[in-house]
Amino acid sequence: MRLFVALDIPDDAARYIANVQKQVKSLIRAERWQSLHNLHLTLHFLGEVEEKLVPEICKDMEIVSEIISPFSLQVGSFGAFPHSERPRVLWLGLRGQTDPLRQLHLLLGKRFDLHPGLKYDKKRYSPHITLARGPKFGQEGVPVAEWNERLLSAEPPAWSVTRFHLYQSELRPDGAVHTILHTSTFDKDRGK
Repeated sequence: MRLFVALDIPDDAARYIANVQKQVKSLIRAERWQSLHNLHLTLHFLGEVEEKLVPEICKDMEIVSEIISPFSLQVGSFGAFPHSERPRVLWLGLRGQTDPLRQLHLLLGKRFDLHPGLKYDKKRYSPHITLARGPKFGQEGVPVAEWNERLLSAEPPAWSVTRFHLYQSELRPDGAVHTILHTSTFDKDRGK
């Protein structure tokens, strides 16, 4: 099973992101534009996982969800990997309460480390929403500072994060299909 753990991005933020991507498409070419269908914010991509590990992953998610309180995020500024002068990936970052987001990522990773058969990407976590791969804008790279001023709203959408999901991703000729296998909700026992 091909699995990943991710947060929802609500419809109003998804529409905003799609509009930003549309504006950028009118300015540059790219090798591949990211489909914004089923938009989510990945916490951990787990890749191929044996089905017998799914209950343990769900248990890990529940343990971590009891530690983290709900938090808020907001669509942030443009960025590029590895950098804007020679970009391979063009993205939008996040702002708001990013510390709890990073803590969520870290705690999940610590839980996943307890399972010898579970492999996941251990690179430094840099939360972002990919807009394009292989953007083409000439010798000077992509003008992220200018685009932040010109293309982004002064107050982009913000939202409250109250849960996260374990998704199964099935690759099909017409695109990936993502199915939620488990949902964990934050702060469920603090009202007692």
